[in-house]
Amino acid sequence: MRSFLRSNFIRTYITIGATLGVILAVPPWQAALAGRALPPTWHEAKPLLLALALASGHGVLRMYSWLPSVIYHVGFHGVTFQHWLFDGW
Repeated sequence: MRSFLRSNFIRTYITIGATLGVILAVPPWQAALAGRALPPTWHEAKPLLLALALASGHGVLRMYSWLPSVIYHVGFHGVTFQHWLFDGW
């Protein structure tokens, strides 16, 4: 039962972090796409796709670094995140 709960938590953690990370990437996406038409060739599209991928990756990494802190401050009230994650509740 504990391993099921832990795997379910990890799946939920990854999903929430990735979703919120992509939301954090919206402003850089808007800046990269502002005033541009879609490039007609792959050669012209590569720099734009790279900028969008880097913005997405940066947003996801930011969210994964913030998420443990948010979880601790909102839900654990004094129990460290590592204790809760590795030792159970």
